[in-house]
Amino acid sequence: MFWDIFKKKTPKQSSGNAKSNIPLAHAKEPTAIKNLNIPVSFLKRLMPVAQLLTEEEIQKLKITAASFAPGAIVFNRGTEVDSLIYIVKGNIYMEADNGSGLEINSHTFKALYPLSAGKLHYFTAIAGSDVTVIYLSKAILQPDQSTFAPLDNELKISESLQDNPFFNRFYQHFTEGELKIPSFPDIALKLRIAIQQDCDVADIVKIVNLDPVISAKLIQVVNSPVYRPVTPISNCFDAINRLGLTTTRNLVTAFSMKNLTTSKNKVTKKLIQHNWLQSIKVSSISHTLAQLTQKVDPDEALLAGLLHNIGALPILTFADNSPEGTYQSADIDLCINEIQGQIGSIILDAWGFPDKLRQIPLQSANWFTSTTEDLNLSDIVLLAKYHNLLTSPGKADLPLLITLPAFQKLEHQPLTPEMSLQLLHDAKQQIAETMNFFSH
Repeated sequence: MFWDIFKKKTPKQSSGNAKSNIPLAHAKEPTAIKNLNIPVSFLKRLMPVAQLLTEEEIQKLKITAASFAPGAIVFNRGTEVDSLIYIVKGNIYMEADNGSGLEINSHTFKALYPLSAGKLHYFTAIAGSDVTVIYLSKAILQPDQSTFAPLDNELKISESLQDNPFFNRFYQHFTEGELKIPSFPDIALKLRIAIQQDCDVADIVKIVNLDPVISAKLIQVVNSPVYRPVTPISNCFDAINRLGLTTTRNLVTAFSMKNLTTSKNKVTKKLIQHNWLQSIKVSSISHTLAQLTQKVDPDEALLAGLLHNIGALPILTFADNSPEGTYQSADIDLCINEIQGQIGSIILDAWGFPDKLRQIPLQSANWFTSTTEDLNLSDIVLLAKYHNLLTSPGKADLPLLITLPAFQKLEHQPLTPEMSLQLLHDAKQQIAETMNFFSH
């Protein structure tokens, strides 16, 4: 059966500017496949099916299938995406309007992702061999909005976590209200209250000056190429006047997050440092992408990027306080990958953040999240997270950038041969400058 192909050894996937040699003149119409029985175990491997649906919901999915002869067009670029299409047999060549493209084989990890998930097909998909595809309802990508509400007493988990001893101990603490959630940074809290009470700039300066490191960083930021003052600024008062209260609040919150969690345990200390580094990278890319697209406030994007994986902190803190030998790094990774979005939303709700920031940990956990027609804050963070992983050593298996709804909201941004955003490739120096804000 065709789903057994995923058990075979995965060959190297071709990509880049490969050219299609498939003759289209004799392309045949697709042939519908009736009475196709697909195991739930196979469907649970598809992204984002397992993330968004329970096993019971997966069993009730309406699935259709079709086969295509070599050279047949599976879909044309520019046409509307009305279903999620997955290749389950053969190989498909994805051709862009400039003739470049790449090939997707059913043996590869990328076949677990839909060939398109945005509003329109970005590529023309051409069957490179005898091909079988299945169609799932696009409504999967539009879950009930309660999915994005902060959770109080229940976490949505997969079967792989249910039998994990480390997670079960963590979950017990969670349900009994004993889980240690990081406190909102004191200086950021005082600043927030002062701004809400309409305190004048002189009072705001006094609060910021309580932390000389943060005060110095604000001056560093305002003198950076990002803000480009006419004359250099040397004091906190002028820096806050130049930045404005909203930007000052966002930056102070961002700078004060660095020391939320500390550890003496070598394993968890390394993981905490790694988590913070990823926050910085995603934050810096988010800030730059927001500046370049001019769709989202860059300083809000910077803060959102830092918050996107805040849900990992309680998991790391719990591991740090657990006896050695009761867990492995793989247990922590499993929990972080699956539930940090839900935990992060709970933390930001407890900290009193506005709804659009509370949703960031949840929405950035699913590549195919799309809640608005126009590019929004969660789209910026999701694209930043994607590019951070794309350039990370030992990078994770990722879907094609062009399949992400967030990408299609960018309005025909050019891509590099490696299928990343050209505008971010050109802005490496700007991203590095933003990262420098958090490096010391």
